[in-house]
Amino acid sequence: MPFNKRASIFKNTPARVILPSALMLFLFAGSIFFYFLPSLEHALMQSQKNVIKEITSSVIGSLAHLQTQVERGELTEEVAKTTAKEMVKTMRYGQDFKDYFWISDMNAIMVMHPYLPELDGQDLTDFQDMKGNPVFKNFAKTIREKGDGFVEYYWQWQDQPNQIAHKISYIREFKPWGWIIGTGLYTEDVAAKIATYRNRLAIVFLAILVVVTLLSLYIIQQMFLSEKKRSTIQNQRERLVRVLQESEERYRTIADFAYDWETWVDTNGSILYCSPACERITGYPPEKFFTTPELVRDIIIDEDLASWDAYCVKANTDHGDSLDFRITSAHGETRWLGVVGRAVSGIGGKPLGIRFSFRDITDRKLMEDQLRHQALHDPLTNLANRTLCLDRIEQAMHRAKRRENYFFAVVFLDLDRFKIINDSLGHRFGDMVLTETGVRLSEEMRGLDTVSRFGGDEFVLLLDELSSPGEAIRIIKRIREKMSKPFRFSGSEVQTTASFGIVLSPVIDIKPADVLQHANIAMHRAKEAGRNRFKVFTERMLETAVDQLTLENDMRRGLKSNEFHLAYQPILNLDNSDLIGFEALARWSHPRRGNIPPSEFIPMAEESGLIIQLGEWVLRKALETLAQWREKSPGAENVYMSVNLSSKQFTRLELDKMVVKALKDHDLPPSCLQLEITESAIMDNTESAIRSLHRLRKAGIHFSIDDFGTGYSSLSQLQQLPVDTLKVDRAFISRMKTDPENMEIVRAVIALAHSLELNVIAEGVEDPDQLCSLMDLNCQCVQGFFFHEPMTNTKALELIERRSNKGSGTSKNKLEQAKRDCKKDKGNK
Repeated sequence: MPFNKRASIFKNTPARVILPSALMLFLFAGSIFFYFLPSLEHALMQSQKNVIKEITSSVIGSLAHLQTQVERGELTEEVAKTTAKEMVKTMRYGQDFKDYFWISDMNAIMVMHPYLPELDGQDLTDFQDMKGNPVFKNFAKTIREKGDGFVEYYWQWQDQPNQIAHKISYIREFKPWGWIIGTGLYTEDVAAKIATYRNRLAIVFLAILVVVTLLSLYIIQQMFLSEKKRSTIQNQRERLVRVLQESEERYRTIADFAYDWETWVDTNGSILYCSPACERITGYPPEKFFTTPELVRDIIIDEDLASWDAYCVKANTDHGDSLDFRITSAHGETRWLGVVGRAVSGIGGKPLGIRFSFRDITDRKLMEDQLRHQALHDPLTNLANRTLCLDRIEQAMHRAKRRENYFFAVVFLDLDRFKIINDSLGHRFGDMVLTETGVRLSEEMRGLDTVSRFGGDEFVLLLDELSSPGEAIRIIKRIREKMSKPFRFSGSEVQTTASFGIVLSPVIDIKPADVLQHANIAMHRAKEAGRNRFKVFTERMLETAVDQLTLENDMRRGLKSNEFHLAYQPILNLDNSDLIGFEALARWSHPRRGNIPPSEFIPMAEESGLIIQLGEWVLRKALETLAQWREKSPGAENVYMSVNLSSKQFTRLELDKMVVKALKDHDLPPSCLQLEITESAIMDNTESAIRSLHRLRKAGIHFSIDDFGTGYSSLSQLQQLPVDTLKVDRAFISRMKTDPENMEIVRAVIALAHSLELNVIAEGVEDPDQLCSLMDLNCQCVQGFFFHEPMTNTKALELIERRSNKGSGTSKNKLEQAKRDCKKDKGNK
């Protein structure tokens, strides 16, 4: 650094003011510390010595007083010495009252030491301190030479035997007794006091230095202010010119290299600035916009021109505004631009035009469209989803309110037996069926209709702008025919049908979700009617659905509050006219509606899943009753209990464990239980059903197929099942005489059972003619109202006891009489 520059810096810095004052202060402080402090230390030491000499003199005076009393004969010398030692031993002085006196004699014998009583009476002639000084010899030597004086040595710190410190003691002889009285001070105490004084002086000088510094800084501040004003006036013009040049260069660089297209439009419409980014966004170079300012508006598509013109008015304010619009680029592409603009003002608020910032947002708009499509469409079929479906239905409902003779229809479609397709061919094949279903539905729809996938295998159709409600029926028939055609994928072929629920406008003032609910209710009615059908919603359907929901809730409560009970219908053997068992039948005594028939609550229990809870209760209750009968009557030993199992119960993985446990809980043999299963239960759960049946059969439990002939079981499946009995459905028995076809069905079933060595039970025998026909067909067992209606636990037990006693009026007597009547009628014919 040049010398003249350093001199300038020194001239204009605080050093020229602070340095002289600081040097002066440091010189003064140095003289104090180097001259005054040593003198202070010496004076303080002398002061401390004088203090202990005076205190020692007072102690000698006290001893002299005791000696006077001895001389007068008031005290013996021994008592006086003892009193003196106790007095001196307790004397303390100093800052913490821990400084003390000791007593020794001229022979280096310790007379008394307050902190080291173990030294009392000991000869310390050979005692030396840590430096090797014979302390007590030096005491005696000093007394002999001077009579009193100060002796330096090392001794324990006051009452701390583990801490040794340098000590200066004053000793003086009490000649009448030959004692040496001593006390002392520690040099470290004096040094500590001197350090305290030194620190205080340092603080005082530091305070003086701070005051001098503050005064100097104030002077410097005033100097800098004047210097700053002079320098500012001198350099202001040059710096202002330089800043303006740099600012303009930076703005030009930022604007030219900005990602957005920056444009400044003058108040007369001319282009004052156009950044190079315009070519990347529009395909036109900046020169094109400079020469043709109206090009900014010309590239906007016609649909957005009105929005652009209105935006230019809003943007010409201090607050500005934004707009998204479309342009046609120089390459013929349609692109989305987002623009932010605001008015530009000069000095005094003079308007200078509008500044626009354009950004290409085409990718963002495409992403928004894609996300909007995904939010409103099903990802598998690309059809409208539930949200869009409900929105379209709501729009149709609004149009129906505004326009007369406006008709629409909402159709809820569900594929029949789709679960079987998924389970047998896999979910991948099921997804292809759903996708093809969406294609077929879209092909049959008009452009203004909506096809949506509601979820799973459910679809919803909105048929809009119908000429009449009847047109919806015609469209649905066409769709039903299209849906019945086979699906072929990867060499596999499957055929399914669909069930339709329809809601026709006008509809009452309800929500779109309620319209879908109504269509769903109608669809379920179509399924119940046999599938591949359609049903139009009626208010009665809604009432029925509400009743079913109420019935389900009541049933849940009833299972908890013991509203259910069992009735027992006897099963009779035609060969020996004997009672062989009972079928346990669930009955419900509703607290408000009375007795509800099984035909009403059993289907509802199947649909809701309550049949599992109900079935387990029936099984346990029936076994409990049979156990009670066996305890009360010996005639119940060879009577079995027949209990129905539903298809839902077969879905339980531990069905066999539950049944076996129930038998063990009531101490019953497995042979006393016969489980009744339906053909449909086996068809719906073929593999799992056969496994469960075999496990139960292995445990010793018997099985019968209930309502045989009403399902679709094949002979091969029947041979695989561990079945003991076939039960002929009451529908065939009731029409044997009136319908020859039913008679042949019953004959075939009985013949089939005999060929497979199975027992046969005919249900619903209600008159003698039916009984006679069954006897002719060699039917083995019967049950029905002709013999006994379902009865209570008590009456069933009475029947068992009458059977044991062979009393009159038993089932056996009634059956024997019926046999005789049949033979008589046959003989008359």
